[in-house]
Amino acid sequence: MDKDRLNLAQNAIKKIAKRDGVSVNYVRKQMKISMLNGLSSTDPQIKQFWDSIPHEGEIPTPEELIIYIAEIVTHG
Repeated sequence: MDKDRLNLAQNAIKKIAKRDGVSVNYVRKQMKISMLNGLSSTDPQIKQFWDSIPHEGEIPTPEELIIYIAEIVTHG
């Protein structure tokens, strides 16, 4: 994973935590819960979205999701 993009994703999580007055770990945990809900969907379109996210482990990390969505928003 590109270190610059990883740093940007980590900074985004830090900004959310600061904005909401919670810890970075709390933000990551809440993101993971939401991601697991999406990953367990039986809807074919939702499964296709989650399968399209590049990830190094078994499932995407919050940072990998942020990077992927940022690419979609930036490049269409």
